Amino acid sequence: MSQDELGELLGERFEAAFFRAVMHVVDGFVACIDSERRILFLNRSMSRDRAEIIGRTIETFVAPAQRQALIDGVARAFESGEPRDVEYTIVLANGNEVQFLSRVFPFQGPGGKPLAVIRTDDIGERRQLAEKLQRSEEFRRRVVEHLPDFVSLIDREYRFVWVNRLAQGLTMDDVIGKKIETFHTPETWRVAKAAMDAAFATGTVQSYEGEGYGDGTSNFFYLVRVVPMGHPGMVDSVLLITADITERKRAEQALRQAEEQLHRAQRLESVGQLAGGIAHDFNNLLQVIAGNVGFARANLKRGIPLTDELDQALRATERAGDLTSHLLAIGRRKRVDSKRVELGALVENSVRMLRRTIPESVILKFEAGNEPLFVELDAPQFEQVLINLCVNARDAMPGGGTLTIRVEADGADALLSVSDTGSGISAENLPRVFEPFFTTKGAGSGLGLAVAAGIVSAHGGSINAESDGRSGTTMKVRLPLVAPGTEPASLPLEVSIGGSGVVLVAEDEDMVRAQVVKLLQHVGYTVLAAENGARAVELFREHHCAIDLVLLDVVMPELDGWQAFLQIEKLKPGIKVLFTTGYASNVLPQDFASRGARLLSKPYKPEQLWAQIREILEQSSPVAAPG
Repeated sequence: MSQDELGELLGERFEAAFFRAVMHVVDGFVACIDSERRILFLNRSMSRDRAEIIGRTIETFVAPAQRQALIDGVARAFESGEPRDVEYTIVLANGNEVQFLSRVFPFQGPGGKPLAVIRTDDIGERRQLAEKLQRSEEFRRRVVEHLPDFVSLIDREYRFVWVNRLAQGLTMDDVIGKKIETFHTPETWRVAKAAMDAAFATGTVQSYEGEGYGDGTSNFFYLVRVVPMGHPGMVDSVLLITADITERKRAEQALRQAEEQLHRAQRLESVGQLAGGIAHDFNNLLQVIAGNVGFARANLKRGIPLTDELDQALRATERAGDLTSHLLAIGRRKRVDSKRVELGALVENSVRMLRRTIPESVILKFEAGNEPLFVELDAPQFEQVLINLCVNARDAMPGGGTLTIRVEADGADALLSVSDTGSGISAENLPRVFEPFFTTKGAGSGLGLAVAAGIVSAHGGSINAESDGRSGTTMKVRLPLVAPGTEPASLPLEVSIGGSGVVLVAEDEDMVRAQVVKLLQHVGYTVLAAENGARAVELFREHHCAIDLVLLDVVMPELDGWQAFLQIEKLKPGIKVLFTTGYASNVLPQDFASRGARLLSKPYKPEQLWAQIREILEQSSPVAAPG
């Protein structure tokens, strides 16, 4: 392109076209006015025809109340030759008013004629947004300032940048720019720093709780939420929102204390109920024993046969023994002689016996899967559990119904379910069904389910009752499954009650010790007696060559039965031993039977004591030495 062509392009025609293009793309309204404020040019016409605007003064379109302010502002711009800003309201053709801001730029026109360019912007919407923003910021500021929580902004150096309020006695100079660590104990700072570091690193909200001491004596508790400010990977500060949770913590503590007091009261109520039931039943049994023994003593002098009275006294002692056995089961104190058994076969055998105790009006069903389920349990005790559950179910259906016994696998457990179609158990009574002496039947001892629960617990299992209070009850017993295996069969030995040899008896109860000595001497044994474990060890040390068997009570002062046995065995490895106890404790190890030792539970009949001692003495294998 030649210089002439370029000059022509950049001449007046180009300038005029360029000016018109700029005027139409620029934001807002642009007008050119003379010193009389007449409009000579306008880039766009707002809501009116251009012909209605050109040649008229600009104040014509301004609200009357604001015309003078516009006139004065334009005049000052022409006088000073400097730009001026003027705010005013324009009335549109439709009558709507719009707030504008005009900037007046004076310049010299052709022949030195004073002219001005006015650029006008609609500031109504902008001002509304600004006012909304201001109100919003004011709202947030007031909310933060009046929050019950303490809010602070912490930078990456763990310094205070901003706080919504100050603690009593502090100024901004005491806080802003200071390390937050100075306001923490070493213990709480470790927790707080870990939470802030996690928020800085991950950009996620963290929280932690702490405890402080406001006046040096009373403690308070707080919960802090750590809110990261920024984007993940670009977090430059965290907002700490600290809430006082002292009242909540104290309320939780009070609730726990109230629950503990309630549990203690419930335990005391259960103990009182248990004690009352024991006293009632034992007093009846003691009355039978005392009455029959007293009657027998009176008749002894007259030569009247005493068999009936003594038999009744013995039966009363057997019932007393059953009662204590139940109590031990309830207290989880009855020793479990567990063996590996297949639960389905055991229950099926028991069901055959149960059919004789279930009335014809009750349909008895037994269901079991094909898969064998092996568990570790004491078969006689567990049969007692099944009997108690079935009797309870039977009594719940006096008018007849269906009693269903089901054995199945339930995860890692074997599940025994006993269901009835009776009236069910109310929600109020359901939590109490396993309490000793609690019954809703109006008859019975109230021990059946308590005994069952004690035996199941001693086997490491669980039992629970399910009922909606309207249509039957299901008792569910869970026992841990074990791997299949075989148990060695034991053949009973034929023994007689008489014998010979020396037996060392250790028993701390004087009356029991005297009775045992008399029973053993009666059938031919020589007896040495000790009142505790330590005395038994002394006697054995003196006569160990002559002693053939030691009979040790499990629970004794100074040295218990097992501790005494361990010392005695060192003096004479392989010594034969029979333990006896009124309740099973944790004194004997779980594997004591595998070492050849025997346990005889009190109360026992003389024949049982004689048979056990004779059987042990006739065994050829000694007690294995402890490993």
